[in-house]
Amino acid sequence: MRVSSNLEKYQSKNFLKRAFIKRFIRQIVEIVQSLKISGILDAGCGEGLIIHNILRKIPKVKIDAFDISEQALENAKKILPNNNFFQGDITDIKLPSNDYDLIIALEILEHLENPEAALRELKRATKKYCLISVPWEPFFSLGNLSCGKNIKRIGKDKEHLQFWNKKEIVGIVEKYFDIISVKISFPWTIILGEKK
Repeated sequence: MRVSSNLEKYQSKNFLKRAFIKRFIRQIVEIVQSLKISGILDAGCGEGLIIHNILRKIPKVKIDAFDISEQALENAKKILPNNNFFQGDITDIKLPSNDYDLIIALEILEHLENPEAALRELKRATKKYCLISVPWEPFFSLGNLSCGKNIKRIGKDKEHLQFWNKKEIVGIVEKYFDIISVKISFPWTIILGEKK
């Protein structure tokens, strides 16, 4: 299995980074468990590691997932061969409206030129909830900088096009969803919203 930069993040040799990621995943799973839902769409599933952790705690939940990366999907299918994975674009989800109890979009919006186009699609496709996470700036970039990563960019990830603090991302998301909760799992902001 070829390792992507996303998968490298989850398999980091850095103890502190692994601890932050483990706590982040635990918080995501706890939020999903609290919702008592039957179906999830993971929009931008990467290698399926979040889905894997959700299924360990909620084995009966039905999960469909897509990603724009063929490589990530190949890896996800190896990890979770019994799930429905397909290639797709978060700004143009080729699925019916109101089709899922919950859509999760974790670590996706910061990569997009037009994140509001994705939020409109997430709102259209979800029946009820949307769970979103983005890096919590400036702390995410400062964390990178402290590890000697992206020094010339002052810690800013070269793949990120958006850099939001908590207030900024909440202001954008609340245009599309009623905010149920906002959590910080350093260095990420996690927002649970309900369809307006």
